[in-house]
Amino acid sequence: MKTIGVVLAGGKSTRFGEQKSLYEFDGRKMYEHVYDRLAASGLCDEIVVNTNKVLAPHFGCRTIIDDERYEDHGPLGGLYAVKRAYPADRLMVVSCDTPFVSQEWLQALHSTAAARPEHIVISAEDGKLHPTIGVYQGAGLKEDLRRQLESKRLSFRAFFENREVIELDIREMDEDPEIFRNINYKEDIE
Repeated sequence: MKTIGVVLAGGKSTRFGEQKSLYEFDGRKMYEHVYDRLAASGLCDEIVVNTNKVLAPHFGCRTIIDDERYEDHGPLGGLYAVKRAYPADRLMVVSCDTPFVSQEWLQALHSTAAARPEHIVISAEDGKLHPTIGVYQGAGLKEDLRRQLESKRLSFRAFFENREVIELDIREMDEDPEIFRNINYKEDIE
């Protein structure tokens, strides 16, 4: 099984005021920070950006465009699109607005997932879930995602009701919770 690094970058960035995946800080676009972290981890056989058809031409790498049936269905829609393109592979997912995730954390997620190939492994912090930093794998994942999208219950919690999920808690590791910092407003990075 290959590991496909996935940068989720299809959101509307309403709170940010402009497309945050393409916003430049520290000399790089936000999605590039995440892409580089995935690449530097050495865990990914390939890295792609999941986005919508409007944004796709703006990325300098391979993109997987959201399925037309599930446009505007959030990150679950993005996961479904990537799983359709890579049905046999594990997906290591990081949203574009979490550019501080560490290579060490990605390695911890990956090693946990490799040991439990039927489980989804997501990041957590003292009970708070960070499902857009995780590894998605296991038999039937694509169909389970499709069924969830059809149900219109688009939360990760609803999706996790029918899957085996491991919550890897950062408090049990030697990592700073700051790596989960989510950029929703420009003030979060300026």
